[in-house]
Amino acid sequence: MNWILRILAVFLLVITLLPLIPTGKWYVRWWDFPRLQIAFLLLIPLAIGVGKILRSGFQVESTVWSITLLAALVWQTSHIIPLSPVWWTEVADSDKVSSSKPIKIMVSNLDYENGTPDRVSQQLAEEDADVLLLVEIDDAWNEQLSDLRSQYGFHHDVLRGEGLGMSIWSKLPMSHAETQYLVSDRRASLWARVETASGQTFNFVGVHPTPPGLLDSTGETRRDSRVRDAELILIAKEIASRPDEAWIVAGDFNDVAWSHTTRLFKRTSGLLDPRIGRTFMGTYIADNPLCRCPIDHVFLSEGFTLGSLSRKKINGSDHFAILATVSLCEPNAGVTPAPQGDDPKDAKEIIEEGKADAVDRDVAAF
Repeated sequence: MNWILRILAVFLLVITLLPLIPTGKWYVRWWDFPRLQIAFLLLIPLAIGVGKILRSGFQVESTVWSITLLAALVWQTSHIIPLSPVWWTEVADSDKVSSSKPIKIMVSNLDYENGTPDRVSQQLAEEDADVLLLVEIDDAWNEQLSDLRSQYGFHHDVLRGEGLGMSIWSKLPMSHAETQYLVSDRRASLWARVETASGQTFNFVGVHPTPPGLLDSTGETRRDSRVRDAELILIAKEIASRPDEAWIVAGDFNDVAWSHTTRLFKRTSGLLDPRIGRTFMGTYIADNPLCRCPIDHVFLSEGFTLGSLSRKKINGSDHFAILATVSLCEPNAGVTPAPQGDDPKDAKEIIEEGKADAVDRDVAAF
């Protein structure tokens, strides 16, 4: 292998190993995101190394490089492959189980800098969702979407600038709506109880935690993942404390489906991912197919089945919207938290570190 390939191989191996470090530093956690892209890049030096072995026979350097790169490729692929049809599904298909009336959920990050509100309003109206979660909504967006808003009888809003706003609009009866600031006073989570047409109820939680790597208000330092991670784990623990209730948690998690935090969130809460066994469905960055990652999510409790799951390009937004048609066939099924090994200890440390980071940055909400 020449020096350029050696440098590429070393770089790919380093960024493969970095996410194993238990830290919230953004320049470590950022490498959780592009596992699919890294896997494809690993194929380049691996193919060259294998080709050299096939041409010249087994040589120590080429063989060691090839084995090491293959191990890295397998490791990266192991995180991605559950989001494909070759894996078993976590959420059953509605046509195989449920006869209850479907509920259409739509999650759309509007992008607060988006300058095409008329087209977006039309796109959202076309989907006619029963429950619509709007992320990065502010006063201007709320006004521009007023005609669409009037089609929804129930609303719970936190209208803020800088991409910090969020709203739940529902055509189904919604009650017990509240706003919680679990870690940061700048990042809200929205909680509400929704009643289906058949009189069943489920809890709906909308989230949009701080992304790692985001510049802070000074424009000089970047946010770590610790506040984000703490918020997600606190939500998971609240869900686990109410295991007999039905839940949908949705939003822009600013975290990928395969990260340690998201998997810990799932095990702690007992929620299920409808993408597992079905589709990768990258939602960000919408305008760059080569860089897309699945960071917008809809997680379901055990009582739900899935009718359809898709994404929709929203004009001017850097996120695809998620569309999920679900049925609540067993409202009392609730959740079955399944923490493993050191999960309780990890969860406690994540919460403590997130709260400490919020205090250090003067954004603490507690």
